[in-house]
Amino acid sequence: MRTAEEKLYITWEEVKKKGSKHYKTGHIEPIDLIKEGGMLQDFAIGNIIKYAFRNRRENGKPKRGDLEKIKHYCDMLLTMAE
Repeated sequence: MRTAEEKLYITWEEVKKKGSKHYKTGHIEPIDLIKEGGMLQDFAIGNIIKYAFRNRRENGKPKRGDLEKIKHYCDMLLTMAE
C-alpha cells in the first residue's frame, strides 16, 4: 500500500495505462512522441486548461470525466517533476 506522499508520485507507465485505449493502436503512442519531442509540459497544461474551461458553470456540477482528465494530465506533469 502506498503512503499519501507516494500516491502523488506516479510513474510514466502508470500514467499511460490510464490513457484512452484508442491511442494505443500503433507501434508508438502519440503521448510518447509528444514527450520525446519535448512538448509534454505545454501539451498537458493546454489540456488542463481546456477541460477546466469546459467545466466552468454558474449552475450545475462539473463533469466527472473531465475532472478525471484534468487529474490525468496533472499526473503527467508530476512524472516530469520527479
